[in-house]
Order: sequence, then structure tokens, then C-alpha cells
Amino acid sequence: MSRDADIITFLNSAGWGDAKRMAVPGDASSRRYERLTRGGEKAVLMDAPRGAEAPAEPEGATDKERQALGYNAVARLAGPEPAAFICIAEALTQRGFSAPKILARDLEKGFILLEDLGDDLFARVIAKDGAKERELYAAAIDTLAALYRCSFASDLISGDATWRVRDYDNLALQAEVDLLLDWYAADKSVEISDAAKEEWSEIWADLFDYLNVHPKGLSLRDFHAENIFWLPEREATARVGLIDFQDGLMAHPAYDLVSLIEDARRDVSPELHGELIKRFCDKAGLKNDTAFQAAYAIMGAQRNAKILGIFVRLAKRDNKPTYRQLIPRVQKLFLRDIQGEIFSDLRAWFKTHLPAVLKPPVTTAMVLAAGHGTRMRPLTNDRSKAMVEVGGKPLIDHMLDRLAEVGVTRAIVNVHAHADHLEAHLKTRKGLPKIIISDERDELLETGGGVVKALPLLGDDPVFICNIDAIWLENESALQSLLDGWDKVRMDDLLLLAPKDETLGYHGGGDFELAPTGEISRRKGETAPYVYAGVQIATLAPMAAFKIEPFSRNKVWNVSLPKGRAHGVRLDGYWMHVGDPNARDDAELILKRKRE
Repeated sequence: MSRDADIITFLNSAGWGDAKRMAVPGDASSRRYERLTRGGEKAVLMDAPRGAEAPAEPEGATDKERQALGYNAVARLAGPEPAAFICIAEALTQRGFSAPKILARDLEKGFILLEDLGDDLFARVIAKDGAKERELYAAAIDTLAALYRCSFASDLISGDATWRVRDYDNLALQAEVDLLLDWYAADKSVEISDAAKEEWSEIWADLFDYLNVHPKGLSLRDFHAENIFWLPEREATARVGLIDFQDGLMAHPAYDLVSLIEDARRDVSPELHGELIKRFCDKAGLKNDTAFQAAYAIMGAQRNAKILGIFVRLAKRDNKPTYRQLIPRVQKLFLRDIQGEIFSDLRAWFKTHLPAVLKPPVTTAMVLAAGHGTRMRPLTNDRSKAMVEVGGKPLIDHMLDRLAEVGVTRAIVNVHAHADHLEAHLKTRKGLPKIIISDERDELLETGGGVVKALPLLGDDPVFICNIDAIWLENESALQSLLDGWDKVRMDDLLLLAPKDETLGYHGGGDFELAPTGEISRRKGETAPYVYAGVQIATLAPMAAFKIEPFSRNKVWNVSLPKGRAHGVRLDGYWMHVGDPNARDDAELILKRKRE
């Protein structure tokens, strides 16, 4: 019998055979979900096929046996065992928490029919009304503290389902941080030697010793804003709906706290971090002292190291490239976690073996979209150059999509020509990066002045600065090559450079010479081998010396060039400068041939 036929049989036996079924987004596991509607009633079907993942740890398995069985057993993941979800769900609801009620089950087939907790995930509620962030996170903290204060038996029973909640032991903790070596390091083309791996394990073992100071409690293990629901009609801790807890273990109380505050998918307001940690300790009966703060940092480092590996694995092995967009946020969180003295050996290890981790990611971009596009007329008679379509989408979308691919979460876009039309389009975009408008309606400030005006919006960290008329074909990611080459200590400007003879729409003599060390210099004669390809990474501190007035970014480079702080990265690909209608038509043809 097919899987779908099995589902129909299960739903018929549960009295939901006539329900309307609609697929809903799942998680990163092999489970999938459907929302069922029957008149005014709703439910959720969890389809967790047995055998779809590596087996969970058998009762009484030794460390060696766990390692032989694979990652699920080592990391103590429930994997394909529906009994884990059923037993933990019942244990939670018995204690007044809002886990989904189990309406029907088939352990052998891996089907569970659940109470539908609705659509109001914390992330969605806060996205609609940011003023609710503090209230919702305070409620989540109270729920975590109440969970920690509750006692849970190790062996749980729910009807025909039994499950033992295991300890989050050092073998599981270590297996998870090793994902960073297995996937993130490999993604950076770095091979870690056996000696380095042994040193890595010893460093983490020493860090894990700090976790023994506090008694363990039940950790749901994936407690964050897209896994908890806001149920304001309920009371006390029941206002927080819980899902995705089947991998729950007995763990240090800071683990779920870190999962909530150091969210891989959204930025929790920085001013809330300390407040939430203090609230948790107060409610949980713990001292917010140096011992707890050290444990919190270790749990944060452990969890974020794991996620760096998992997100690369999801992107490469499972063909889910959007997870790459989240990596820069996780990397920033990881770097913040490991700043304390207890992490000195770990930082030294990264400096020697995997320095890419220590390089802060660039998550903000300035997209220069204000220009009239005079040379693009008549295409710009009724729109800005940014809205001229190439290959089926506006130029600005080409750039914003590229930025999203490398984890840029915020894009400041300046507007002047046909500003209302451009803004209306930007509001229709979904996903990252978040768009923030820098308004130049009163005066067009060019590529230099536009950045100066936007400084209050850009922040203090290095940023991408992007022209709107640059499209390129690439063998290796051009923006990633800029990120890999960026060094804030040695550079103020890192420019993407295209070989002059491998371009479309450029007719000049070239802009720069590129030294083997990466430093660049202006063209000395009539020609130079490289042309600026319209994208760079820059530090913003030097911009503070300039006034808000129209000027070219060349004026900024004139400061960094004599100091040796202007560098370049060669584009491994083909650059198209889409500056006039003919170049637009040629670019259209090239992109069409590429698609074919």
C-alpha cells in the first residue's frame, strides 16, 4: 500500500477521512505536515515515516554502539520515533503547558493527528507588531523557567507509547560541534588534520566541564520564535504553544534560553538580551553569576557551531540554498559567544586552523538606485534605471537577490528618480534582505554623497556598496569572493574587478592595476587591465569626514589608495555593464542563452 493510501486509512480510522488536506511547511527533518479542516474543526497530521532517517539510540546502547549507528544515535535525536513526540507532549500537557493534544496515533506507520495550535507563531506576531516583542519574549522566558522547575521522569508512558528522555551528554554535545568541521570547514575548502581534530575535541571537553555546575532540566532543544505559538486566550505559561520537542533531552538550563535569544532566523532586540537572561534566572531560582554566564556562553557557542554545520549541510546535501542566507547571523552570534577568557584556546585553534570563522560577516548593503539613468532612455522615461528589466526582472532585483544569497539581511536603497514607483516595487519583495529607504528626492547625491547621507542607517560595521547596473555571470560566487578576501585590519575598500576584455557594455580604457598582494592602483597610462565591476565592501569610518553633498565614490578611493588600503578581487566570470538600451538587449540575449 502506498504512503498516501496509508494516510487515508489512518484518517478514516480517526474520523477525519472527509477533512480537507493542505500541506504546510515542515522543518529540516524527514517529517512533513498537513493541516486538516473539517467544518469548523482543525487538526494537524504529522507524517513521520519509519526508516526515513538513521535510527535513534536503542535502550542501553554504549557510546561505541551509538557511534556505529550514526548521527541520530550519537546526538540523541529521536529521528523516526513518533513515541518521543507523543510521550513528551503528554508529559507537557499534564503539567499545564500548551503542547498539542494527541488526537490519534499509529506508531507503526508513523502517523500522529495533533491539535492545531493556529497560525500565530511568535515570529509572525512580532513581524506584524514589533511593540509586542518584549511581552511575548517575557512569556516565553516564564515558560522556560517553569519547565526547568518541573520534575520530569526519565521514562515516559502514553498509552502504547514509551520513551526514555536521555541526558544531553558530552558525546552528543561533541558530535554536534563536529558538524562545523564536517560541513562548514569543508565548504571553505579547509581540511582539518587528525591532530587538529583531537585538539578541537579536547578544547570542547574542557568547556563542557563548566556545564556541571547547574542541575539539568528538560530541554525542548529547538525553542525559538518559529517554533512557539502565541495563545493569549490561555493563561500563564499556557499562553506559549510548544511544538518540535521530540528531540528533548535533560540538559543545562541555558540551552533553550540560548535557542530563544540567539535565534538563527531573527534578530532579537539587543536591549532585551540581558533582561531576558536575568528574568529567566530569577524565575528559575538560579543565580545570574559568572558561572551561569559562562555556561550560557558555552551553550551558545556549542549550539551555533552546530547550526553553522547544519545550515551548510542543508544547503549542499539537501539542496536547500536559502539556509546560506542565515549563516552570517549565526556566525555573528558564535563570534560573540566565544569572546570570553575561557574561549582563548578555541579562538587560537580557529586562528590556526579555520580563520574564516573569526572573520565577521557582512550583513548590510548600500544599493545605489537613485540615478536617472539618462543613457538608458527611452527605457527610463517612466521608471528609474533600477526598474529596467533584464532577463525578466528589474536590475535592482538582480542585485538584491545576489546579496541575499550571501546572507545580507539589510539593504539600504537610496531613491530619487521615479522614487514612488521604485518604493512601491520594493514593498512587494518577499524575504531577505529587509529594505530600508534612504530618501534623496530633494537632491541626487551621487555614489559618494548618497552613502554619506545613509550613514545613520548603515551602522558601524563594514558594508557592501553596489551600483545598480552591474550583472555578471560567474564561475565562483563574486560576492563570496569579496567576503573571503575582506580584511578590515588591512583594508578600507575591497573592489570587485573585472578583466577589461571580458566585459559587456564597457568601452573605456580600464580603471585599475591589481598587484599580486591584492593592492590596487589607478591606471597610469591609456589602459589598465581591470575595470571596477560595480560592487565593493567598505568600512564606513572614513566616510564621516565627508559632507552630505553630491560627489563620486572616486573621491573616497583617492583617500584609501595612497595608504595602500584599497584592494581588489578579480571576478571569475563575465561582467555586464547594463548602462544603455543596447547593453540591456545584449545582456538579455546572454542570459537567455544561459537559461537554455
